Amino acid sequence: MELFEAEFAKVMSCETLPMDKVVRYVAGPKGKRLRPLLVFQTAKLLGGINDATRRTALFVELVHTATLIHDDVVDGSKMRRGQPSVNERWDNMTAVLAGDYLLSKAMLVLSDPADHQILVEMLETALAMSEGELMQLRGERLEGRGESEAIQDYLEIITRKTARLIRACCVGGALSVGASQALIDKIGDFGLNLGLVFQMRDDMLDEDNPAITAVAKRLLPEYLDKTLKSLSILESMVEKGPALDELKALAVFCAERVA
Repeated sequence: MELFEAEFAKVMSCETLPMDKVVRYVAGPKGKRLRPLLVFQTAKLLGGINDATRRTALFVELVHTATLIHDDVVDGSKMRRGQPSVNERWDNMTAVLAGDYLLSKAMLVLSDPADHQILVEMLETALAMSEGELMQLRGERLEGRGESEAIQDYLEIITRKTARLIRACCVGGALSVGASQALIDKIGDFGLNLGLVFQMRDDMLDEDNPAITAVAKRLLPEYLDKTLKSLSILESMVEKGPALDELKALAVFCAERVA
């Protein structure tokens, strides 16, 4: 992670002063780095970290950072990670352009022909994320709908807008070390369930929408159990080591975190 932070700092710089100011401002406060950590731990579990793993980790954090900038514009958010959001510090146009810049830079990181399979996985994920955000923005409200319909809508939205990227981190880590398709499928199942748990916990902490909070609270234990079970299946397919324990710890952290 120390090497990652150094590389990420290099990537988060620009040739032109206006964009450089914005990007460095965004890079100041660090997030949890959950997504690159998942890339690294998956690669460690299934083979070993290499240059393709590092490029994948940079890609997912760049995409995550870009989507946060765009989300703040969509939501009209004024704060991000303890400081004014880009749209609040500058304006919406600056935020949109900065987010687009980081997305373009992310694609350049995986532009090597050897990374083609990883890039395809990531771009398909980016499509799903955009669809999920628009579904949430334009879809029907959960209030007043039948319970089963509300749950189905909720799961579809959070799968696309959050869980698919968490899954892509795990799959990308596996692809970077040339893992078998069977292992890729299993680590993908883990990542998808973990992403659902992560978003459910987010929704439990954000009580602005009581209907969503209630659904998340009800579903989280079930999906944490699915996440841990998917790791148990993996445990029978790989050599036991610290990476597997770290992934278990991350799952529990995502379900219990307070921020």
